[in-house]
Amino acid sequence: MKIAVDAMGSDSSPDVEVEGAVQASLNSNIHVILVGDEALLNKKLGGYARRGQISIRPATQCIGMHEQPVMAVRNKKNSSLLVAMRLVKEGEAAAVVSAGNTGAVMVGARTVLGPIRGVARSAISQTLPTIRGRVVMLDLGANVDCTTRQLCEFAEMGIAYSRYALRVESPRVGLLNIGEEGQKGGAVAREVHQTLSQAKHMNFVGNIEPKALYEGKADVVVCDGFIGNLFLKTSEAAAYFMGKMLREQFESTSMSKIGAVLAGKALRELKQRVDPNEYHGAPLLGINGTVIILHGASTARGVENAIYGAKIAVDNQLNDHIRENINRLRQHEMVTPPLDEPVEDD
Repeated sequence: MKIAVDAMGSDSSPDVEVEGAVQASLNSNIHVILVGDEALLNKKLGGYARRGQISIRPATQCIGMHEQPVMAVRNKKNSSLLVAMRLVKEGEAAAVVSAGNTGAVMVGARTVLGPIRGVARSAISQTLPTIRGRVVMLDLGANVDCTTRQLCEFAEMGIAYSRYALRVESPRVGLLNIGEEGQKGGAVAREVHQTLSQAKHMNFVGNIEPKALYEGKADVVVCDGFIGNLFLKTSEAAAYFMGKMLREQFESTSMSKIGAVLAGKALRELKQRVDPNEYHGAPLLGINGTVIILHGASTARGVENAIYGAKIAVDNQLNDHIRENINRLRQHEMVTPPLDEPVEDD
């Protein structure tokens, strides 16, 4: 399998992309296509005695983190991101991984690869740790405002990812809200709760609060991109704050320092469990192609795991299952009151 990596996207490009690609290829049968500055990539690869199956596809431009996504995609046709996208479009690669400008990745994916038929909006998803295991959450920033239909589509896409990429047999679906009661939240949230409650093909567990999310009471959690992104950044900030407080406490006295040494193994395991670089990136669901988004500050380990995640999605025909689930949503609509907008078939 060939997977394209936008090698010029991250904050530390192309070092982390090259190292992650080399490790992924050495540890699997994946052929990684690094897309970017050919001379620079050859120089970086020259530092590895063993590199697995790695090839380079030249691209003369790159899209910066602070560029306006629509204009960047329009004006930089030969950017590493768009060249990687076209490799997927033309069948030369099965998936694309990028730690670049998230907005540009979304615009480029929709422009080059197009949406899955029946999906009005693509959604950024991410796997998060919980007390009981893992939860898939979407959307995390692709769509600030969402309609009832779009949130229902997110639920169907999240179910497909949970079932076929994470191997959860019957994913429990929750709607992130300020309370468990069905009448909580705004008009859209109440409509989504009513619609999903009536969907007999879905294991909908109702509204779910943030605490319940981390307790593992759902396998898929749906929300609009504004709420999802705010939730994610708040969680990251809280984790940073608690980590800093813990380090300061361990360094406060001699006995605390001894305690830190004794607790070292447990603390390292905890750090690994919550480290986003240990997960398979953030799949952009609803696109005619497999696209994995990474944070700009991702490490080589994060790139490596995202490549594995892309392979899992392709091997398990994730997009075919998303199409099946969207069709189930349509069938459900035929026997329930219509949602708020017609389905796009572009």
